[in-house]
Amino acid sequence: MIGWGRGLPVGLCVAALGLCLLIAAEIVTGAGTAAPEPTGRTGALAQIGPTDTALAPDRHGTWLEQILARPLFSQDRRPVEVAAAGVAGLPRLTGVVVTESQRVAIFAPASKGHPIIAQSGAHIGEYEVKGITDAGVTVAGPRGTTLLRPAFDPAHVPPVLPVPVLPRPLPIRR
Repeated sequence: MIGWGRGLPVGLCVAALGLCLLIAAEIVTGAGTAAPEPTGRTGALAQIGPTDTALAPDRHGTWLEQILARPLFSQDRRPVEVAAAGVAGLPRLTGVVVTESQRVAIFAPASKGHPIIAQSGAHIGEYEVKGITDAGVTVAGPRGTTLLRPAFDPAHVPPVLPVPVLPRPLPIRR
């Protein structure tokens, strides 16, 4: 048993040294540089098209031209207008519901009626709902494209809650 304790690490070191010499010999002589011929299904798939990235067309130049064609500080390059208060001719957006399967925008009714529930593509007056996200609702109409955000009713006055009066602590006597 005592002999195995020292012999095992020495044997592993010798085996590792032998493998390192074998790898070094293959690198120096260039053995194994020829790729094997593809056979079977992999050969048919390899012949479909080039997989080498050097043979693929370089599209970086066209991408760069497209990016530079749209100047960053151009006067006509503007973000979508954001309207929190609302747009004339469109009811006030009161809420947005976004789930995995459905996106719904809820608009305030014109009077005491039921709220208007719209999905993407719906028409409300002169405006069309283009998109609904949790950030708001994008509508397109006669005044362009606008991003609406939900807003509270300005006529509704929130109730004033009384401020609770807390009793004062008694001073500590020492």
